[in-house]
Amino acid sequence: MLLILGLGLFTLNTPANDEWVLKSKNLTISKTMVDDTLKARGFDSVSLDSKNRQALIQELYLRESLLAKQSAAVLNAEQLALLDRQVDDFRKGQLSRLILDALALGKAPDFEPRAKELYEARKANDYQLPLRLRVRVLEKKLGTDEAATRKHLEEIKTQVAKGSLDFKAAVLAESDAADKKLTEGDSFWFHQSQKVQSFYETALTLSADQPLSEVFVHEGKAYLLQFIGRQEAMQQTYAEVKDKILAELSDTYKQEQRKALLEQLRAEFSQVEIAPAYQ
Repeated sequence: MLLILGLGLFTLNTPANDEWVLKSKNLTISKTMVDDTLKARGFDSVSLDSKNRQALIQELYLRESLLAKQSAAVLNAEQLALLDRQVDDFRKGQLSRLILDALALGKAPDFEPRAKELYEARKANDYQLPLRLRVRVLEKKLGTDEAATRKHLEEIKTQVAKGSLDFKAAVLAESDAADKKLTEGDSFWFHQSQKVQSFYETALTLSADQPLSEVFVHEGKAYLLQFIGRQEAMQQTYAEVKDKILAELSDTYKQEQRKALLEQLRAEFSQVEIAPAYQ
């Protein structure tokens, strides 16, 4: 779930050469703005599903639209002073969390010996990667004329095959997918259980030698796929999963140390003297 902070106090200008995600008559939301917002909140565009990406874009549109009207809004000194206190309070809260994490990991041991043990114990089950595919997707709503939609995608396929049209450009110009500007149609890596059967089976037929799929239909939408990559099923090596295991061990240790530190501070709090007016 996206954490909506609502603390934007200025409008970010979009450079002329920046990729845009949303454009209206009076406002442009740049890819840089979206990426920076996601990074600040601990997310990235790859890890978010379409629903959350759309929620974020809508939130940014509302925020930036309101910020653009700042000159027409009358904010008195008391409101701005309160806002400064709220921002300062928020910053102190976030800073205290960073300090707690730093203290929790201050005396962390070397986790690698334990990481190697866990890898050996888990590799037969946890580190087997299934066949993974990656395609670019052009999605069109069928509307009232399925035949016409299919024909249109077939024409696009023909142009791409001849080299007279770039598939990515076709996605940006033609796709009805809501997140096309963020992903340019990229499905990113997926395995069989992550896609509906018709989508997976169609993607499975693609290769560098046969990069374009047949047009297929699923739940009121027609699809044309372009091959990006294929990764065969494999067992991950220790080097490939080392960072993940170390992060797991480090996080477990950090949580235990955080708990101990907070319990220590709470014990100290029980001994403090509180002014009568605040009891």
